[in-house]
Amino acid sequence: MTQARTARRRDTARRAGGTGTVDRRGDGRVTADPRDGQRAAGGPRGEGRSSRRGGAPAPRVHLGRIAVLALLLLGASFYVSPLRAFFTQQDRYLHESEALAAAQAQNEVYKVQVELLAKKDYVAQRARADSMLVPPKTQVFVIKGLPEPVEEPVKGDGETASAGSISVFDRLDDLWRTLLH
Repeated sequence: MTQARTARRRDTARRAGGTGTVDRRGDGRVTADPRDGQRAAGGPRGEGRSSRRGGAPAPRVHLGRIAVLALLLLGASFYVSPLRAFFTQQDRYLHESEALAAAQAQNEVYKVQVELLAKKDYVAQRARADSMLVPPKTQVFVIKGLPEPVEEPVKGDGETASAGSISVFDRLDDLWRTLLH
């Protein structure tokens, strides 16, 4: 074996924590003194810089990365409350707009009824139907044994209780439009 190789192995052994002595058993390998490993580790129990196998150093703490992560978490915590308020406002707006649409539809129905009640023919028809009133000089006949009118049950629109809330995608869409406009 050449002297250059032996010197390189000796340097490698010294970096690993040994004295860099050459084993003279004939194969030319450089070995570290076991006592040197205990000194480099900080004592007989392996306390010190590196107690892991292979002598790999402990991972370094990156203070810059931790600071950036802390700032991101701090910024996110400041953004949670306004975002929650925005979603609450969107829910309130949705419910109020639905209530307004229902009130406007009811208003249209009332306008139609007011227009119909202004006509005498409609008033007479409603009086006959509701109060069983008849015009003067009209003979009334009572027919017994007619079947009772059956009222049909009121059918719902099939909407669930949560159909009035905004979905997550609608919320994100509203947030996106709000930020861009």
